[in-house]
Amino acid sequence: MAAAVDLRFPSGAWAWAGSALALYALLCALLRHRQQHAMEAAHPFPTRASLASMTHAQAYEIQKWLGEQEFPSVIAGSIFFALFKTYSVPSISQLLAQTGEIGRCGNGRRDVEKTSKRAADTSVLLTNMVVARPQSARAVQAVARTRFLHAAHRRAGRISDDDMLYTLSLFTLEPMRWVDEFEWRRLSAAERCAVAAFWKALGEDLDVPYRALPSSRAAGGAGWVDGLHWLEELDAWRREYAARHVRLHESNVALAAATLDIALFELPAVLKLAGRHVVSILLGPEVRDAVGLPPPPAHYETIFRIAVAARKFVVRHLCLPRPHWLRMRHLLDDPDPHTGRYHVARWIAHPWYARRGRWGPRAWLRWARGGVEDENRFHAEGYKIREVGPARLVGKGGDEMDEIEQSVRARRGTCPVATL
Repeated sequence: MAAAVDLRFPSGAWAWAGSALALYALLCALLRHRQQHAMEAAHPFPTRASLASMTHAQAYEIQKWLGEQEFPSVIAGSIFFALFKTYSVPSISQLLAQTGEIGRCGNGRRDVEKTSKRAADTSVLLTNMVVARPQSARAVQAVARTRFLHAAHRRAGRISDDDMLYTLSLFTLEPMRWVDEFEWRRLSAAERCAVAAFWKALGEDLDVPYRALPSSRAAGGAGWVDGLHWLEELDAWRREYAARHVRLHESNVALAAATLDIALFELPAVLKLAGRHVVSILLGPEVRDAVGLPPPPAHYETIFRIAVAARKFVVRHLCLPRPHWLRMRHLLDDPDPHTGRYHVARWIAHPWYARRGRWGPRAWLRWARGGVEDENRFHAEGYKIREVGPARLVGKGGDEMDEIEQSVRARRGTCPVATL
């Protein structure tokens, strides 16, 4: 009779495994905080008073590090949902519905391709404004192109100053809220100031008026002492604006449905309902009601909160920090040397402006869903920033954009708070 095999794990091995795990967790914590401390040492703001001296360049470096290395996935998601939340305001959603850029096919079905093109154009301009260096040609051109695309609507009164400020407030505040709620640590005061200072300066470049904020000199105020001061007033104003203007409207519902189409486009059909429930949770009750989404089942909320808590624990204790060479790249650095056109590094639903490719998980997924798409239809040759937008506006606005670029270059690089 064969002797029984002892499959028990040696007791001493458990102690070694536990010690190794504890040492690894300690290493993760040390390296994570070392990266944070290195950024703080490079841009020291030890006191609240010192934040008033933060320059545009410093604010850019800090917020870029947060978005590419420290909290890349959460911040990227927050920007998408910040844009989604603007659709809860009827004056904003009605204009977007009227432009036809988020449209329907002739048979009444939603046109996912058209919606994804509009999302791609918005992403291209926003990413170049936020990720490219403030003094670079592509960042300045993105500001100029965005202002040109808005100009006719603003002159006609179809886009109000308050709608512009509300949109800016969401892009400023949502990343902070998401990090504080979903990440392994909260933002420091200096990091919050940097995000605020960067978006405040970008808002000025985009000609967003701050007259509605109490300390605005345009409204007779004394100006803001630092980015946190501006942020506090912006948040208070946003809450009051949302209480008055976020409400249910048919155009909100239409835009939310179209946005869900692209957000959940790559999910298998069996997971789409679960995806809708997660989106509903992330939007929150006020916005959810305003865009006509039903509340998720209670158990989804519970599962979601448990998943968030588990992720926080794993990232804090078991994940090494992301080094610079593994940063989340939102932009490809150089244009095509032959055409001068840029390509996107990331995309949603359809590969607008992406390089031609047949390899990689997303290409294989597209093939599995029904074949390879016609890449030429999605402008695989890339984009030029001054041509981004609706087809009817390609090649237009050159003189106006030239003037805007000159004014933007003249003011960039100064302290974003002290200039007002």
